Amino acid sequence: MTIKKTMYVKENSFRKLDDPFDTHAKKYVFYVKVSDVPEGIPMATNPRDQRLTSGVAQAIKNSLESNDGYFHLKNRGIVLSAKSCTYNNKSQEVTIHFTDDALHGNIDGGHTYKIVCEHKNAGLDQYVQFEVMTGVEDIIEQLAEARNTSVQVDEKSMAELRQKFDPIKEGLEGMPFFSRIAFKQNQQSFDDETNKKLKMIDAREVVAIINMFNIEKFDSVNHPVRAYSSKAKMLELYLENPESYRKYVNIMPDIFDLYDTIEMEFASAFNEAGGRYGRKKYSGYKDGAVIGTTKFGLHDIYYKIPDGLIYPSVAAFRSLVVYNKATQKYEWKNGVHPIQVWDQCKTAMTSQILNFASAIGDNPNAVGKDSNIWNLAYMTVLLQQGVNRNE
Repeated sequence: MTIKKTMYVKENSFRKLDDPFDTHAKKYVFYVKVSDVPEGIPMATNPRDQRLTSGVAQAIKNSLESNDGYFHLKNRGIVLSAKSCTYNNKSQEVTIHFTDDALHGNIDGGHTYKIVCEHKNAGLDQYVQFEVMTGVEDIIEQLAEARNTSVQVDEKSMAELRQKFDPIKEGLEGMPFFSRIAFKQNQQSFDDETNKKLKMIDAREVVAIINMFNIEKFDSVNHPVRAYSSKAKMLELYLENPESYRKYVNIMPDIFDLYDTIEMEFASAFNEAGGRYGRKKYSGYKDGAVIGTTKFGLHDIYYKIPDGLIYPSVAAFRSLVVYNKATQKYEWKNGVHPIQVWDQCKTAMTSQILNFASAIGDNPNAVGKDSNIWNLAYMTVLLQQGVNRNE
């Protein structure tokens, strides 16, 4: 895939910034008149689904339609990842090349972009800011997540102030990663021995993962796809009734042990089934070298497993959750730990997920948003339960 987009930009509004640490990474910032914004910029890299009926979208639309000449200052703008970005001084045109839809496209400002495109021919004298980054393919997921946190972070901090996360703290206190959960904005944690700053885990992600096991809201037909595409929605769901999440305290540790296990074993399970995960462009595989650690347990990993693959896999084990009226807590059906079931169906699940992924372009972000994938994984676990009952 190669997509080229060109737009007119006044010379005095175009800036190129070199990265202070990475000689390959560049950032380009410029203003574009609304009528000159090109349509068709890839959107698969944006973790959010753009809902143009939301309050945020309506506020963007009202600001744009006011035609006050300040839209480029009041709006955060459109952030893109691209293969290259060049400026022609003679024609005063910026040309952007996107060559990989898994790595290049809109990172943030998806609502702004869609609303601007809808108003291209409205005769507005408004400009929008573009920020284009090149050479950032290795951190594309982290960038997309970081650039999509502004509203949610404030809500998270207020929730912590009101002690709304106490049910989660009750369930996860004592877990090795507990001290790394950021329940409020700018929260930090340091290693006791080295005093080095630890990599924090956003509390919104913890909430999203727990909500994937919410059997009151999700079933075999309705899957928690929003856990992947909108951490904000999962936080909203949680804040509707935080106390109800005390029902999860007995299974919370197992949920995150399961997540860690799937992150460690997903690639090898696929390879055992005859696949070659290391050939995936997003695998990060480097000839058997350790390329990082798991998100929660910090175990060494040799392949990168994008969240778009992990989330549907983990959520599939929701079918093992049952409610015990006597204890008023959730527990695992028949006392079977989900990792036991994962061991039995992991080769089938990883093969089915990645084969389906290949059919839709092998884009992990698209996989994470596809309800068919979530259903496929869920049914795989259900089928394995049927096999276990018949044995």
